[in-house]
Amino acid sequence: MISKYCTNIFIAGEAATIEDAVLLINEHDPDLVFLDVELGLGTGFDLLGQLPEIRFKTIFITAYDHFAIKAIKWSAQDYLLKPLDPPELIAAVNKLTLTSAQVQNLPAAKPDSGEVNGKRIGLPTMDGLVFFDIGQIVCCEAKGAYTECSFTDNKKILVSKPLQVYEAILLPHGFFRVHHSFLINLACVKEYIRGRGGMVVMSDGSNIPVASRKRDEFLKHLLH
Repeated sequence: MISKYCTNIFIAGEAATIEDAVLLINEHDPDLVFLDVELGLGTGFDLLGQLPEIRFKTIFITAYDHFAIKAIKWSAQDYLLKPLDPPELIAAVNKLTLTSAQVQNLPAAKPDSGEVNGKRIGLPTMDGLVFFDIGQIVCCEAKGAYTECSFTDNKKILVSKPLQVYEAILLPHGFFRVHHSFLINLACVKEYIRGRGGMVVMSDGSNIPVASRKRDEFLKHLLH
């Protein structure tokens, strides 16, 4: 049904047990997990409890409506009952964060969210806006609803906008989102270390993971 009705979603993997699900989540760093309540010898809630950090959004899909309150406590984005109704599935997906295609079509950012003026960017701080050359930004890391920007002089600034905002602004300026939590400046990549997804060493010495689903696209951008 996802393949038929939600064509903007790339399915990174499927798991029938908690153990397999944990491995897949760690490997692919997904943006979204469709989670059943009954998973082999455990439940979807047991799976979420085993993860040190939940960086993805969750849509529960189950035949049992009495788990809805517990799903809400786990900050589920939606709770769909079987048999699935296609319009409900589509609506649930549409409520989530913008897809990359939609992000690229966003209107120009307003000054208070970091509008790029030429090759400079204004970052909102407690005291107002601080302006930097885009080339000075090494990477941006998601910190919940905030973004931490790291610079070539090892300075860091926490700004009160989510990473998605800066992805939309910086992608046309040589940046790439290698991971759900990291947007990097390709010009500041010092080394790429192979692995499932791999790791990049940045010019400031920081090591940043590359999600396995992003690896091939990232290497193409890096080589070009």
